[in-house]
Amino acid sequence: MKNIKRSVLLILVLLGLTSHSAFSQKMALDGKFGLSFLTGNGNSSTGLLIGGGLDIPFQQGLFFRPELNITTHGGTPIELAGNLKYFLPTSPLQTDFYIDGGLGFWFYSGGSALGIDAGAGTIFPLSGSNLKIPAEIRIGPIFESGSSAFQIALTTGVRFDVP
Repeated sequence: MKNIKRSVLLILVLLGLTSHSAFSQKMALDGKFGLSFLTGNGNSSTGLLIGGGLDIPFQQGLFFRPELNITTHGGTPIELAGNLKYFLPTSPLQTDFYIDGGLGFWFYSGGSALGIDAGAGTIFPLSGSNLKIPAEIRIGPIFESGSSAFQIALTTGVRFDVP
């Protein structure tokens, strides 16, 4: 019972520390597709990447982003990731630039692995529409048992604000 009270108190404190302006930001949902390049262990492969994520406001300009990505590499790796995304101050070009990074857990037919994601991108609004087009590059190592690989992913997709 003591642990439950402490957990509830911790959650309330964290919510109190989150700035009020974070709640004026909207959540956004996106679907993405692109190419994934893996190298490691003397092998390299190119595969398709299909995935999606949800940007959840945390503080002004800062979002928590859970996402799911599936690639067509050998063993059909599936990545379950948790990233932080920071939007850089707005530019006069009407595009949003951001950087992001975090951890990804990879599951595939040969086992599981831990990855580190780091990336950058931009979001282009479509004139007269609520839809936006993201473009992103993400890089990072994937640590498997006894070996490692390196991924570069180039993606685009469709994005919209969640009401």
